[in-house]
Amino acid sequence: MRGLKELWKEIEQLQEELHKIISKKGINSPDAIRASQEFRNKMREYNDLENPIEP
Repeated sequence: MRGLKELWKEIEQLQEELHKIISKKGINSPDAIRASQEFRNKMREYNDLENPIEP
């Protein structure tokens, strides 16, 4: 299992990539939507690890 710091670095990289794609292709481009979904999924993963739901 990877650590939160490593996961956060991945999130930062995805955010940079998303900004570049939006700048070049626009916010509604398929590539931007795909990158946004990846970014959102990583953020959820990070949030779930940092704040686990206990039964």
